[in-house]
Amino acid sequence: MMKLLPVSCFTAFLFFREFPVSGSRTGCRRKRVQMSVQGGLKMKKRISGSSTPAWKKRLFRAAAFLLAAVMAGSMAGCGSSAGSAAASAASTRYPGTSAANSVTINVPNEPPELNSMLTTDQVSGDVLRLTVSGLTKQDANDTPQPDIAKSWDISADKKTYTFHLRKDAKWSNGEPVKAKDFVFSWLTAMTASTGAQYAYILTDNIAGGQEYYDKKITADKVGVKALDDYTLKVEFKNPIPYALSLTSFFAYLPINEKGYKQITGSNADKYGKSPQTLLTNGPYKMTEWTHDDHVTLVKNNDYWDAAKTTIPNVKLTMLKDENAMMNAFKAGSVDEVTVNGDQMAAMKAEGEPVHTYSDGGTVYLEYNVKRTKLGLNNAKIRKALGMALDTAKMCTNVLKDGSTAATGVVPTAIAGANGSYDKARGTVIAGYDKAKAKALFEDGLKETGLSKNDLKIPLVSSDDSKAQKITAYLQQQWSDALGITVELKPMPSKSRFAAMSAGDFDMVLTNWFPDYNDPMTYLDTLVTTNGNNNGKYSSKQYDTLIQQATAEADAAKRQNILIQAEKLMMDDCPIYPLYFKAQCYVTSGKFTGLTRTAFQDIDLCDGAKVS
Repeated sequence: MMKLLPVSCFTAFLFFREFPVSGSRTGCRRKRVQMSVQGGLKMKKRISGSSTPAWKKRLFRAAAFLLAAVMAGSMAGCGSSAGSAAASAASTRYPGTSAANSVTINVPNEPPELNSMLTTDQVSGDVLRLTVSGLTKQDANDTPQPDIAKSWDISADKKTYTFHLRKDAKWSNGEPVKAKDFVFSWLTAMTASTGAQYAYILTDNIAGGQEYYDKKITADKVGVKALDDYTLKVEFKNPIPYALSLTSFFAYLPINEKGYKQITGSNADKYGKSPQTLLTNGPYKMTEWTHDDHVTLVKNNDYWDAAKTTIPNVKLTMLKDENAMMNAFKAGSVDEVTVNGDQMAAMKAEGEPVHTYSDGGTVYLEYNVKRTKLGLNNAKIRKALGMALDTAKMCTNVLKDGSTAATGVVPTAIAGANGSYDKARGTVIAGYDKAKAKALFEDGLKETGLSKNDLKIPLVSSDDSKAQKITAYLQQQWSDALGITVELKPMPSKSRFAAMSAGDFDMVLTNWFPDYNDPMTYLDTLVTTNGNNNGKYSSKQYDTLIQQATAEADAAKRQNILIQAEKLMMDDCPIYPLYFKAQCYVTSGKFTGLTRTAFQDIDLCDGAKVS
């Protein structure tokens, strides 16, 4: 076995999770993190019950970071910064909140699920990243660093990792963090009855994981074992160059078995619903959770790397409306908020610094392909609905934040076999063409025996202000191009997640964020068995291509297979990508050093400070 210290060369990872389409991200996805539409899973992200990433990128994380920087630097809308944004220029006009040694940051919605085995969205992922530590963490450049694991050995075939855990890590219930905590969490997530949507990110990668999920083998045959209290052995199905980034993802977090069972008893739903029912071992502890209003965190002095936690108190507010966010910022109630294009221009006109970064999100329409009464089982109708939309105009006139019209499902910042994936792939969506959309739509109606009067399609979305601007634009475009009336159905994030998971929708505006920096994090969500495949798309040919890519060791061959799969899927059109997301935000004069990237929406442990 070759010995590697924690910070060797690693593949870059974009944590794709799903979020609401405005505000800040966090799928869990954002499939892999369940989809939202404001800004916050993959999470995410994303994050779901089966399917698989397993062949990923060979570029160093540093290269991917630079790539993201170049991309974001080219964005015309937002101001300062790049693929990762570190807020450094202090504002003097808006000094921020008055409480000393404290910062208030806005997240776009209530965290739906803080049980890391069940989390799918990015807001929950953000809270977990601040409170629960895994084997590895990421620094300000998204490079994997030691966390609970102080070092590791990697076998010659790069399939087996032996993690050596530090002995000074403790849970909030006083228990030491041990190897068995990882075994318990991972095996529980890979148990079908748990209902973990992100189970696939474990079962697709860990040896024996899928067989265990299918009840074909027992736990002792699965490739995760506690060799002793502080040694964890993990066997992967294939060599995974991004493994050390994967182990920082929320689905791979540990849970203390003793404390978990004391909290839940016979009701697993109790876990993670309050500060008293969430076990933490990370930089912060949760002390207050007023649902749909705010979460309060305090520094965890028992955290092994507590010296890097320089802000003692953190409050996460949950304002959804963009105007309310800006008003709160200007009033000194909040120290950081995301801003839309109009707000960005106004702040810059005041001389205020505005930060921007590419957050790795793809915003798209997802169709429920089982809805025969509305024609959504017909690929021509689905494609026509997408082609009727002038997404470039939407980015310029509605979003105004540096977001760009989508060219496919996988966005521009994702690494490929030799450079960025999208450059090798090119444009794979049909694109805006009003005349062709109308003709294709008429063909689809003939094939289904429907008339356009039958197609009163409800469009589900987030209930935040940005999503409502987007859906109003889409509604008008469909009326103008196709002569159909689309009913808008905004929902709170939690309700939307539930409806999507249950397949209780016709068409939804949603998004996906990367779990890791590889095209697979987006593409495997459309595999038949993937828990994030809410629209129930199923193609044997597509599934086979994804399986081939998963097993392919040659980076160039794998990329070609993935491009073939993406083209096939875009022709079937179970989803229609609208735009690649950018995020702009402002920070108060007291708050500097916040790092935001496509992988980490809130990084407070790499230089963030309050004055």
